[in-house]
Amino acid sequence: MVSGSQEKEFDYEFTQEDTYYSFRGSFIVKAESDCLINLIYNFKSISEYALGAQSVELIQQGDNWYDVYYTYRKLFVLENKSTWRRTLKQDEQKIVFEMLSSKNNLKIMPEVISSTGYYQIIKEKDRCRVEYFQECLLKPGFFKSAYINEAKQEAIKFLHEFKKYIERKCD
Repeated sequence: MVSGSQEKEFDYEFTQEDTYYSFRGSFIVKAESDCLINLIYNFKSISEYALGAQSVELIQQGDNWYDVYYTYRKLFVLENKSTWRRTLKQDEQKIVFEMLSSKNNLKIMPEVISSTGYYQIIKEKDRCRVEYFQECLLKPGFFKSAYINEAKQEAIKFLHEFKKYIERKCD
């Protein structure tokens, strides 16, 4: 199953096959690529653009990477705690991320086996395209379809809010 949009400001594509799904979205902003890379990579910015995160904690860091611990809560009962590594690839104008661990408090929710992705800045004349990509592999489960549909809606919402956030900070 593939769905997508070419709205005036946004391009996105959502792909799903059984327990795998991916989301690729992009938008164009009038901003300098250095501002965008710094804003997206900067740990202190994450809590401002990580929609719905109850907490965002820095665990450890190296020269061009760091590990982050997120806590998300939904509907007052579902809680997810996950650890992600974010790596800056300055020469590619890219920040890649990889889930290191994920745990839900309710066993009925699908378990995420793996998730990776990236943010990439692509110069286009006097503007920049910000591309966001994420792919996930889930264990089969009863609520898989509902989970994937929610992930799609959240990704689209994130893309819109992320663009607004960038325009406020890098204009």
